[in-house]
Amino acid sequence: MTAITRTLARYVVESRFDALPGAVQHEGLRAFTNFIGCAAGASREDVVERMISLLAEYNGGPHATVIGRPERLDALNAALVNSLGSSALAFNDTHYVTVAHPTSPVAAAALALAERQPVSGKALIHAVVLGVELQCRVGMILSVPPAEASVGLSMQGLVGGVGAAVAAAKLLELDEDGVCRAIGHAINQIGGLREAHGSMGSPYTPGHAARCGLFAALLAQRGVTISDAMIEGVKGFAVTYAQHAQPHAAVEKLGESFEILSLAYKPYPSGFVTHPVIDACLDVARRERYDPASIERVELVVNPLTLHLCNRPEPKDRAQAMVSFQHWAAVSLLFKAAGVAQVTQAMVDDPTIAALRRKVLAVGRDDMGREAAEVRVLLQGGRMLAARVEHCIGSAGMPISDEDITRKTYGQLQTAYADSMCERIVDQCWQMPDAPRADALCALLQQVS
Repeated sequence: MTAITRTLARYVVESRFDALPGAVQHEGLRAFTNFIGCAAGASREDVVERMISLLAEYNGGPHATVIGRPERLDALNAALVNSLGSSALAFNDTHYVTVAHPTSPVAAAALALAERQPVSGKALIHAVVLGVELQCRVGMILSVPPAEASVGLSMQGLVGGVGAAVAAAKLLELDEDGVCRAIGHAINQIGGLREAHGSMGSPYTPGHAARCGLFAALLAQRGVTISDAMIEGVKGFAVTYAQHAQPHAAVEKLGESFEILSLAYKPYPSGFVTHPVIDACLDVARRERYDPASIERVELVVNPLTLHLCNRPEPKDRAQAMVSFQHWAAVSLLFKAAGVAQVTQAMVDDPTIAALRRKVLAVGRDDMGREAAEVRVLLQGGRMLAARVEHCIGSAGMPISDEDITRKTYGQLQTAYADSMCERIVDQCWQMPDAPRADALCALLQQVS
């Protein structure tokens, strides 16, 4: 069998940023900018408050920035909180093949390390690219047919730490053996179940992955040994977490094709499998005239994964509502909008919204892509309104622009920063490859309102 772990490690060591295709370099920049906004936008969320309160008792030296917060934590805890925060509103990026949200743990670990040692902006973005790319590729071992992993396993928990470890190992300039060890230690710490979705435990999973990945690289730097076949070994990652695992998927066309180019950036704060449902319902809501009170039934045709991950007709709180396709269908049809304002606790408790949620029915169909959905809205009197989405907004089939990412990031930064500071932070993000020191951005991120 191919030495998968070592092949990936060698690629990391030999990779040079200037040798990457321009589109890949730029996608790393888009992913990083989106991450900064997502972390800032959720920086005042209850789960972030609780986590910082807990960590204050156990924190080491206050050396690293917490995005959107005045507190400073040690690098490991800052990586945890920034990755958790960037995931708390379900606004982070998505890799559709693996169902992972790769940049959160990768960028959080890399940014924390950039305050621990001198790192150029180009080196930071290079580390993000490598971490995202290899995280997605390792995840494909479990998700490329005929591979099949249990639907209960959180892909973010399974591979997020690998991406964070790769990014940190690159910044630490580890050799091939060192990167092997970093990947191995990250795999040895993986965990996370999708049963946690709809609770504060859900964003903790990528937070834990970021911390574990950074810790794995630091262990590797100090020569702590582990098997160099943790991915492909007879008792390793591939055979443990999937039936019919496809280890070759991690190295096939490595350096020639890039999974990072298929990242999707969310326009809505929700589980990504709800996005085609939202797009279809918004199409109906904005195109047609109707009285919402006349809606008798809403019929959806979706990918089966939508039912597996986001079937919550009676969400109890906003965390559950974020991953409820019934909630997003209802608010989209009622308000012609699907943003943070539509997933407040008041919206969850609203009896009109609750009544419409109960009218949303869905059928899963295998030939329906993960980016696609159909909706039929049946009204009193027999009138029917319909829409179909082949590629939801933000997906690889309909990507959002740099300007869209800028607007999204700016709006989220306003949660924690003055407008003038938001502009400076966004500009610094986009100019990161030209920055002599990546931690110059951290100096701006500490200036919260």
